[in-house]
Amino acid sequence: MGPTLTIAANGHVALDFGDCDSELYPQACATLESQLGFTRRGRTCAGCDEGITPSFFRADVEIFTRWDNWSDCYLLANSDAGDKVLRHVYAQLA
Repeated sequence: MGPTLTIAANGHVALDFGDCDSELYPQACATLESQLGFTRRGRTCAGCDEGITPSFFRADVEIFTRWDNWSDCYLLANSDAGDKVLRHVYAQLA
């Protein structure tokens, strides 16, 4: 199963990988860093059924990285510019 684009509760794009073991998740992260110039900041916080890993930043764009037992691994935009970035990453993976 490939990744899917959805609109999250915050009204912005989520790129969902469906499985934390997906080969496409690290590929998407590499695209953000090496091709699109994002850097990661933050730390990993893991609970028993959800977690946060370092977010991606570039200028005024932030892409959150998350996982939980219900949604698995996903990248989450919090702005229109972030939506555009995640749509671009999705197109690269398809």
